[in-house]
Order: sequence, then C-alpha cells, then structure tokens
Amino acid sequence: MSKKKNLLFVFADQWRADAMGFAHADPVITPNMDAFCADATYCDHAFSTFPVCTAHRASLITGRYPLSMGIFTNCKTGLSMRLEDDEIGVGQMLKQAGYETAYIGKWHLDEPEQNHCPEPASGARNWDAFTPPGVRRHGFDYWYSYGTYDVHMKPHYWRDTPEMICVDEWSPRHETNKAIEYLDDVWTKENPFALYISWNPPHSLYDQVPQEYLDLYPEVKFKDNVSLEHIHHHTGEMMDYTPEQMNLITRQYYAAVSGLDDQFGRLVNYLKEKGLYDDTVIVLSADHGDMMGSHGLMGKYVWYEESIRIPFVVRVPGNEKHHCRTCIGSQDMTPTVLGLLGVPVADTVEGEDCSVYLTKNGEDLEKVSYLCACPGRDIFLKNFADAGEDPKRFGWRGVRTQDYTYVIELGYDVKPHPARYLYCTAADPHQMHPLALDVPENRRTAQKLEADVIAWMQQQKDGFAENWLKEAESL
Repeated sequence: MSKKKNLLFVFADQWRADAMGFAHADPVITPNMDAFCADATYCDHAFSTFPVCTAHRASLITGRYPLSMGIFTNCKTGLSMRLEDDEIGVGQMLKQAGYETAYIGKWHLDEPEQNHCPEPASGARNWDAFTPPGVRRHGFDYWYSYGTYDVHMKPHYWRDTPEMICVDEWSPRHETNKAIEYLDDVWTKENPFALYISWNPPHSLYDQVPQEYLDLYPEVKFKDNVSLEHIHHHTGEMMDYTPEQMNLITRQYYAAVSGLDDQFGRLVNYLKEKGLYDDTVIVLSADHGDMMGSHGLMGKYVWYEESIRIPFVVRVPGNEKHHCRTCIGSQDMTPTVLGLLGVPVADTVEGEDCSVYLTKNGEDLEKVSYLCACPGRDIFLKNFADAGEDPKRFGWRGVRTQDYTYVIELGYDVKPHPARYLYCTAADPHQMHPLALDVPENRRTAQKLEADVIAWMQQQKDGFAENWLKEAESL
C-alpha cells in the first residue's frame, strides 16, 4: 500500500467554472489556483449533471445518477430523502483499498433531524443534521462535518457525538485548519490518506465573507450578460435587485472565491513542505455553479453553462497532459479518481472511469454528459402531491456534448409545458442565441440528441421519458 498515492479532494459549493483566473472569463483573483491549474490537468468540459447540492454530492460520493438513488432535490425539512444506507460510497471503496479516510465540511446528504424531532439533541435546525458514526458516513472514518448551514462566518460542526462545535471563524479557513490538523495529528502515516474537504462558499449568503477579500474588488461590476429587468429564480419567484445591489453581490461572490484561493494555497504549500505533494493526487472542483444574474436568473438548477459547468482540475504526479476536453459528469468523478489511484470501483457505479483521458497518453473522447433537474421547491412539491403526480416525471432533461447543449423541458408545474432548446455552445458559450429548430441542419442535430436523451432516460427507468413522449406530440 505504500506505493499508492494519497488523495486530496477539495470542492466548493455553488462555484462556477468561469470564476477562476485560469479560465480567463470572470475577473477573479486566484493566483494559487491558477498556478495549480498550470501544473495539473484542467478539464474544461466538467459538468454538474444535476445542478443542486444534494444531487451532485450523491453522484460524487457513489458514482451513480441521482435519480437511480431516488434523489431529485435537496435533503430538506418535510421530505423523507437522504443517501440511503445501502449505497456504496467512495469512502467505503477507498477504505477497502487500505486508505485512511476523512471528510471535513458540508455533507448535505442526510435527512434533516427536525423531520423526526422538533428539538434534536444536536441542536440542528431546518435542513441541517448531525450524521452519527456508522453506515450513514459511507466509509469516512474521521468526521468533522455538518449537514447544511449557510452562516459562513460563524459555522458549526459535529464530530462523533451530538455536541455541536460552534466556531467564530470563516468556515473555509477553519476547515483548512482542521485538514492540516488531521494530516499532522490524526493520519497515522502508515497508510495513504483520502481527505475530502467541502467548502460552503461561494454559496449564498453572499455577504458572509471576510472584508480582506472584499477589498480586493473595489471597482468590479456585474457582467454584461446579466439582466436585472426580470431577475428571478428558476421557478419564477421574482427578485428586486438594483444595479448597486447586484454589483455588491458580484464583488462578494468573487471575494469568496479569492478567499478559497488563499486556503487552497495553504493546502498545497503544506503538502509541499511535508514532502507529500508528489505523493498525492489532488482534485479541485465544485458541486454546481451560480447564474449570478445571467439570463436574468440567480442560483442554479438550470441548464445554462453558469449553472452546470464546474471546475474539475486534477493533478496526478508525473502526468504531462495539462488540458482535457472530454465531457465529465458528476457520476464520472469518483470512478475517474479511483482509476487514477488504481483502486477497484464498486459494481454499483454507473459513471465512467475517464482517467485515461486525463493522462498524458490518452486522447480526448467525444463522449457526452447527460443532464437533468426535477421540481424541488416546497410549494411545487405540495402541488404535485395534491395532484397525485410524481415530480420526478417533470423538470427538464438534456445532454451536453463538446459543442452542443440540447434540452427538453416539461417545466416545474403540474401542468406540463413542453419545449425544446438547442445551443451551439462552442460558438455561443453564454447560450444567448438558441438555434432555430425549423432549420434542417439544426433539426437533424436536435433529433439525434433527443434520441440519445430518451434512450438514456429509458435505461435509467426515468418516468420523464414516458411523460415527454406523450406531451411532445403537442409541439
């Protein structure tokens, strides 16, 4: 086992791929991440295949599609849904291969405790939860985590008891401290380590960021493709942002990413100082993006690039390939990382091991990433329950190729609203100009991609397929 590489897997919440200096898109200051990207393999076609926290995390941990696990929105109060005990996670796969496993930061894969007890002993409220030791940690032995809690400047955590650990420090800085503490004091050094760190920022609340990072962006304004005229969430709730407010939110979002850059730099420097850098596979990623006003939208859950495209940067010691264009989805990340480590993948995994495309001898592959989302907000779930309908049969499904995005939509209401969208993302990266489907060439492309999506849904036993085939006749 001494020959196996260690694993450091760092991922942030709601961090879009453009929000990093190396991407040459958003004006974000990230010198440590940029240097790492130049020394690693930068995957510019990595996607959150179900762009919401719980769904991506479930895929990341198990290598499976969320709907295969019955996961179609966030773990939240009033909804009996979590990563089930019998799911095999990456922690279990790594532990079986001899790794010492650790998880630090946001988990958001457990059912809220207030679903079962109004006053949990842990003090968890709303969507939050203490995940007790045992099977629900899915193979992670060291645990310093919480369910979901967005007060980044005063976070809290749990170890192995319900006693809440309250902290007066920005969460990414504190979690980085705990990661270094783990490597110094807990890891035995006898076996390779597998350390997962999940930072919550730049997820809202956007104002929860240290002033030192906000000061880096005194003049930054929101981007040209932001629309404030009808700004809203994906489910239609209108918002009322002035240009000044949107400028401040943009500054805060970028500031949080610069703060993450500082913490990532600390981790990399620690590994170098301890002689571990060239013995460790390092992954830098996110669970989904953030629209930040593009297309008049805030948040995630939609098929636009700002929502689905995420960082996925992987450093394999000795690898000389620095750019990968192969489409890699949420469910592909675990088998890919395990492939790079030479660790067996569980039979339950549905994603693809893309490690060959990241290494110096591997050519990029023209593969695709299938995308989906279902209604998830409480008011819509109530409407579906009242109507006796399954929300998993609605929402949208799609596919992202190296050059195109194709989406079929039924909407978030009980009454379906079928629609089709085709974008040449290679030529129109902000998806501002959907291609006309009455043009023969575009229609042929759409028909081929739709057939691919339907075949994928049928393989997944996704009820959306049947619903779509019935409703699409009206188009």
